[in-house]
Amino acid sequence: MLNYLDNTKIKQNMSDFIQRAVRQNDLQKLLLEFTDIKNEFPFGQLAYQHYEAFGGQNKQAIIQLAAGIELLILSADILDDIEDQDNDSYPWMKRKSGIAINAANVLFTLSFEAFSKLDHATELLNSVYSYSIQSMQGQHMDMTLEPENEQDCLNIMKLKAGSLFVLPCVLGVILATGSFEKKVEEYAYYLGMAEQLENDYLGLFNKDNTDFKRMQTLPLVYLKNEFNPSSSDLLSYFQSMDKSFGSEELKDKLKKSGAQQYVFIMRNLLRNKFKEAFKKLHLEASKKKKLILFLIGDGEDENSGIG
Repeated sequence: MLNYLDNTKIKQNMSDFIQRAVRQNDLQKLLLEFTDIKNEFPFGQLAYQHYEAFGGQNKQAIIQLAAGIELLILSADILDDIEDQDNDSYPWMKRKSGIAINAANVLFTLSFEAFSKLDHATELLNSVYSYSIQSMQGQHMDMTLEPENEQDCLNIMKLKAGSLFVLPCVLGVILATGSFEKKVEEYAYYLGMAEQLENDYLGLFNKDNTDFKRMQTLPLVYLKNEFNPSSSDLLSYFQSMDKSFGSEELKDKLKKSGAQQYVFIMRNLLRNKFKEAFKKLHLEASKKKKLILFLIGDGEDENSGIG
């Protein structure tokens, strides 16, 4: 049976950091408003599962690490939404962009404070710096480059999304052992990219998806090859203002275009690379079993949103 961190404790820890560090009332209220919408903390849980698998036992320390990670991820989400002009329903999108950007910078800085107060702080901060810079470079490439092929998309995906998936996995191990585990980094990149690819595919069913403005995700780059009339029809549809297809009709057209099958195959290739890399991990069999159960469930694809 899998154990999980108490989400309410992660959220309270995030609030505590904000209230201790930020004395300006309006800014503090704004930051608490932004964090209050979060009730689930998957990146913090990702860190916890790795911390526990590698022998970590200090519950307060891992809660603090999880809170720091979630502050960092929230800051990245805010900046990503502002840069993409995405997700208008979120409170930071209802504020002037300069105010929201400043708030995101405060959250990012607060995450470093959380990490700096933990054991192995130097190792933790070095990894946070490394993966944050990777993600920022990936975001810049996503905004400025037009990927011409599959490999271009995968490179951007690895930097922008993969690095932020790797970060909590690696930090959980470092907090538990004081050491960087290369094998964890390797498999986490593959799984993070597989998760992002599935999200990009599901985004095709969101009529307000800003991806349609730039047509740069891997499923859309595949369609731009126009292998068949269905691909051409979908490209015209995604770039038009009138998005009238129902989900079943759109799913059928994606299947006829080959995009659905392509994404499914690419996702499974990434997941298989993850599994091969995970096998190299030197852990007790029972701990490996629990960890992979958390990461991909039973390994079957019936829970995939593709298909």
